[in-house]
Amino acid sequence: MKKTTEGLKKKRLILLVAVLFFGVVAIFGEKGLIELYRVNKELSGILAYNKSLEKENREIEEKIRLLESDRRYIGQIAREELGKLGRNEVIYRIEEPAAGGTRP
Repeated sequence: MKKTTEGLKKKRLILLVAVLFFGVVAIFGEKGLIELYRVNKELSGILAYNKSLEKENREIEEKIRLLESDRRYIGQIAREELGKLGRNEVIYRIEEPAAGGTRP
């Protein structure tokens, strides 16, 4: 009777150790739950970055389309980025008097 109880205790202990071992491996192992969480977080970041790149691509494609077909857009870009003037445009430069200077 005593041997049966000891054998049962050994089997339970071995089973408990095996369950604990596999539990630790499932959580902390190379392909465990912690790694799965990290990979999912990384995937979310990559998907968000991908979405922002897709938006940027659409904006660039629209600018390309406008540059190929819209002369007013080309003129606007030339004025903004290159400081060009359109027809009938005049620039007035107003200078502030120097500090401590005399007025005429």
